[in-house]
Amino acid sequence: MNPIRYAACALLLLGFLAPAWAINKCTDADGKVSFQDGPCPGQGEKVEVRPAMQGATPVQPAPSTAKEGAFGATWQRKHYLQNQGVPQARAAVERSQQECAATAPDTAVAHAGPLRRSTLASGSQFAQERAAGADKDKAACEARTNELRNQLKSLEAELGKL
Repeated sequence: MNPIRYAACALLLLGFLAPAWAINKCTDADGKVSFQDGPCPGQGEKVEVRPAMQGATPVQPAPSTAKEGAFGATWQRKHYLQNQGVPQARAAVERSQQECAATAPDTAVAHAGPLRRSTLASGSQFAQERAAGADKDKAACEARTNELRNQLKSLEAELGKL
């Protein structure tokens, strides 16, 4: 790096490290007040100025005292729940139930082909793994359906309150 880049980086770094600036409040013979960065020729005092972002606190918006209009937020939420939210949640529950029924292990396929139940030794690892996998899939499917039902109930309860 050349010396100009080093100097530019150093100045940039110093600009970020300076958290406060000194400003002088000067008063002249007539009582007129002025501010400057150099020392005052007459009377004056030193004032420290800090960036506003360090001590700034967010201002909370004042609560609205105005009445809600005919098509306010409550009406919009109720309209959404009636026309989209609840019907879509019901459809999701039904779709989940149909998918669970469709993914249930087909017993006819398990008995067909060279790996029929009669050709497998009782307690074979293949049959046990298949049964365990089917139970796991069934449990996951039921859990997903129950979660969708709970979401539907909460949407219906919210709609009932509105």
